Parts: sequence; structure tokens; C-alpha cells
Amino acid sequence: MYKNLMWRMIVGIFFALPMGLLATTIVQANTSLQTAEPQDCLDCHESIQTSWAVSPHGQAFSDPIFQEAWQEQGKPQACLPCHTTGFDEATGTYEEEGVACTTCHYPTSVNHPDMVIMPTDISSRRCGDCHIDTYSDWQHSTHSQENLACIRCHNPHTSEIKKSSAQELCQTCHDNESEMFGATAHAQQGVLCTDCHLTISDTQMGEGHGKRSHTFTVDIVTCSECHAQEMHVPTDHNLLPGELQQAGMVQPPANSTTVSAQPNPVSPYSFVALAALVGMGFGMVLAPWLRNWYRQADF
Repeated sequence: MYKNLMWRMIVGIFFALPMGLLATTIVQANTSLQTAEPQDCLDCHESIQTSWAVSPHGQAFSDPIFQEAWQEQGKPQACLPCHTTGFDEATGTYEEEGVACTTCHYPTSVNHPDMVIMPTDISSRRCGDCHIDTYSDWQHSTHSQENLACIRCHNPHTSEIKKSSAQELCQTCHDNESEMFGATAHAQQGVLCTDCHLTISDTQMGEGHGKRSHTFTVDIVTCSECHAQEMHVPTDHNLLPGELQQAGMVQPPANSTTVSAQPNPVSPYSFVALAALVGMGFGMVLAPWLRNWYRQADF
């Protein structure tokens, strides 16, 4: 009985060692891809980090307007995936306040900056994860059909447009239209491209808080803002009777999950121990079969 147990233990350890070594290698490989904080980026990218820190992205969580609205609604976790970085819905924790560098630059290798190449998601879809309404508008626009992505006009680090004015930005691509527009009555009255093609929505801001329409189309409503007296307007302007009721929000229960900026640390080497235990168990189960095979073999 004792010999059988010792044999099983020896075989179990024999299998546990390689399993543990393999798990250690995996853990070390994963820990080499770590989450970088904005302060880490400051060492080399000072000007970018400084601009980001005071931008809407950098202030997405600390902004007083957001904080007031968020707290009035009971601090719902639904806001945090876009106002923090690395939010974990299961634990209610996040890695960084605001839209930090790793939102788009991820994963970050410990070999950076020696390893110059860094994965960066510059797609409009990435912006659309949070700017839902704006992204939906853009998908139906000519800009989208021509693959004119968000970053062609917007600087993601400053959250500003890439020219000193929207008019100048439009002229970057629409130079012919801009030249002809200069001779029109609209131009003489000081009307800008954005007055008609980037109208401000008068509806309640929804998901993504889109304020300006990004379809870039001009409709009859836009024209009537200035030319209402020149239009054939029906006598009855009330197209929809009654009032539209705004949807309410259910307040979260008092005992809702507390949001914490830092999750409880979990050692990656617990995975190594688990792998070693699995290997030992596998070896101990396999030990009797190996002994019989060894006895039957002619060594």
C-alpha cells in the first residue's frame, strides 16, 4: 500500500513539474503585456499627455458636469465603461479614471519604447463604442462611404478638430465647393459650412451624448430655420399631437455594488499552483497504468 502511494506521488510530481513550468512561462508572457498608466507615457510623450490631461477624454470622469449628473442618478455603472478605462462590470472596478491611453493603445509591452510598434486602434468603430449617436450618424454619411474616419478631422489626444476652425477643416477636402461658396449669398451673410451641414440636435441627448448631427446632410428643417417665411408652411404646424414624455430612469438599489478604482490584486502564480496540482492529479491517476506498462515492457 505504502509503495503504491509512493509510486503515485513520484509519478504525480513528474507530471506536476512540467505543468508548473509551462504555466510559469504563460504567466510571465502575459505579465509582459501590462497596463500602462498616463503617468508612464509622460516620460516620453510629455506634450501629448499634457494636452490629454485637460481634454474631455482626460476629464471624462472628473468633469464636474458629469459628476453632478452621475451622482444625481445614483452613480449608475452603465456610465463607467465610457468615463473610465478598464472597467470591469463583474467587480465594479476600473483601472484608470477618464479615457486613458490604453483605451486605444493596447496591449502595452514592457519592451516599449525599445519595441517601437504598438497596437493602436484608430478605427471609427472604436470611437463609436462610446460616441454611439455620432457614430450612427456617421455610418449613414458620405464621409463613411469614402472611409473618412473620425481621426481625419478629430485629434483624439486633445479632443479638438485638427484645424483652427471648422470652416478651414472643411476646406481641406472640399476646396472646390469652398471656392464656389465664397460667391454665394450665404457666404455674404456670414453663413458657415457647419451652420447647415453640422446642425445642433434639439432632441434630448441619448447614448453617447451626441450634440451635432454627423450625417452632414441638409434637410428641409435646416433650411426653414432661416427661410421659414419663404416656405409654403401648412396652417397646422402640429405634426404630432400631445407631448412626448421623456423616459425615466430607475434608481439603483441602495445596496448596489460599490465602485472602486482599484480591484483586489490576484497573484498570477495561483494559476501556476493550480496547473501543478492538475498535473499531479493526472500523474497519480495515470501511475497504475504506467507501472503495468513498465512491467510488461522488455527493458
